Amino acid sequence: MTEIGLDAVPPASEANINRFSFNHTIARRLPFRTVPIRLDRPILSISFDDFPVSAYELGATLLEERGVRGTYYACTGQLGSTTDLWTVVPPDAVVDLHQRGHEIGLHSHGHAKVHDLSPAAFRADLAANRAALRRLLPGTSHETFAYPYGYSGIRQKLLLGKLARASRSVQPGINTGKLDLDFIKATELIDCAQSAASIGHLLDQACSQNGWLVFLSHDVADSPTRYGCSPALLAATIEQAQKRDMAILTIAQALDEIGAP
Repeated sequence: MTEIGLDAVPPASEANINRFSFNHTIARRLPFRTVPIRLDRPILSISFDDFPVSAYELGATLLEERGVRGTYYACTGQLGSTTDLWTVVPPDAVVDLHQRGHEIGLHSHGHAKVHDLSPAAFRADLAANRAALRRLLPGTSHETFAYPYGYSGIRQKLLLGKLARASRSVQPGINTGKLDLDFIKATELIDCAQSAASIGHLLDQACSQNGWLVFLSHDVADSPTRYGCSPALLAATIEQAQKRDMAILTIAQALDEIGAP
């Protein structure tokens, strides 16, 4: 599992790398806002970052056919663009997903690593992200956020306590005990690292701990990128969770269930 995501860390001096690593590590381990997790039954949430057209066309349809909804984190500055990996959804797809009951979350406007931004620049970027989403989805508020590339920083994480309801990381694990609202643990759902068997093991762990397991992915394709999953793996994940009688909820719905503000 890597916390880098779509880009490798650019060349930098050893001192700068060490400062960044220390900043992220402390931010990851230092909670500013917590809430106890006490559940009637374990929860599974499935989320998609960026998000490619395939996550909209294939992923959402697959979820809906099984009666569940997902959380889609939109980088508004990339909507409608094409990268070396995929084409990002256009604005009308964001509106359509929202109307179909999926959660639309914040994923920055410029997709910069937040630790590279000053608090003022980070605040401005998130404001642009929120403003763009609210132009598409008037009346929405209290959104959750997902860190681009998974990386945080101490000052940026502290700011998020005022700017987002909660924030999802890419730090793997099951959320139990006290939930760090500004660093929700999430495990990659990707074919290059997971199988139906390994997914089943994670679901069993979540059930035995009566916890909240969050998955994240990007594209959904028969031959996905190294950041995405196949329809078969996504379907198997949902079906295995349903066999275990897990609640399958969006990030926002799970927060409601936990009793987060």
